[in-house]
Amino acid sequence: MSDYMRTTRECSVRQLHPEQLEAIQSYFQEHRLGDLAAETLLCCETISRRKNSSRLVSLLKGESDTTIQTGIVLTPQWLIWVRRGEHSGLLLNAANLKEIRARAYVSIFTKDTGLEILGYIDHSKGLVQGYIGMGTEPAAQKFCEEVIKAIFIVNPPSKRSLPRWLAG
Repeated sequence: MSDYMRTTRECSVRQLHPEQLEAIQSYFQEHRLGDLAAETLLCCETISRRKNSSRLVSLLKGESDTTIQTGIVLTPQWLIWVRRGEHSGLLLNAANLKEIRARAYVSIFTKDTGLEILGYIDHSKGLVQGYIGMGTEPAAQKFCEEVIKAIFIVNPPSKRSLPRWLAG
């Protein structure tokens, strides 16, 4: 089973936690991405609550967040997510839709769901595989579908042509 119970809801960008909203607004200003509210196609928030674990696991893993709040914003060009935990603090990640691929993720082993991302995240020099944990609610499914559609619009898969000897 997953370590977390997750719930996801669709919301406006203005309904995100103030620290998360401020971080996203700063990112928008620094990178000159325009007006946050006007550019946002879809926004959602996931609350992940750690399930009770044994004392031994707590000792081995150390101080970890019991609740993680993730705000996710989709624009026509960007996917931005901000994770906030009581011990880990605030962490913003962003990916240009032209530089990533995404798929809805469902683990049959851990019963965890979310969005799996492969590509260049935060101007990384190499391919990075990332995961945004989400709940099983319709809002989460809708968000994953919209991210995949938005990526397809700006970065359609390349058409593969048959080699000449196969084309006839």
